[in-house]
Amino acid sequence: MPQTDLGQLFALILTIAQPCLAGELRPLEPRPAPELELPDRAGTIRTLADWQGQVVLLNFWASWCQPCVEEMLGIQMLAERTQGRPFAVIGVNVAETSRRAERAATELGLAFPVLLDAEGAAFRGWGGKGLPTSVLIDRRGALRYLGLGPLEWDETEAVKAIEGLLE
Repeated sequence: MPQTDLGQLFALILTIAQPCLAGELRPLEPRPAPELELPDRAGTIRTLADWQGQVVLLNFWASWCQPCVEEMLGIQMLAERTQGRPFAVIGVNVAETSRRAERAATELGLAFPVLLDAEGAAFRGWGGKGLPTSVLIDRRGALRYLGLGPLEWDETEAVKAIEGLLE
């Protein structure tokens, strides 16, 4: 799918999800997730297909974004709590050097994969406008929920959404 189509798809999703308040997880009309191909912190190219068959929380963030940093503790706790289940957390660090992203991930104690979007091209390709932005993707690779702004990943709403996708 060409980049312009990805941006149009995500813009459509954002329109469908409106009104979506900052810090609110909104259901989406299921649609195939756009492609994502980025290096991880070790330099290995990763795609969403690497987590095929799992529910995926894809979180776009940056270390200079204070709400992103504050949200990371809850995301890390969620990753630990769902370990051993068909659930993956993937962080996408946006518009930072690999060195800065690595330092931030280490300082935050992130044990889940962090992909590097140094130029922000993937974030823009997905139609991203602000950080943090989170997307829940079901086991079939369809977008199911959108979160704009920081979320409380241990609260009932988020846990219910994730558990529903895991069933």
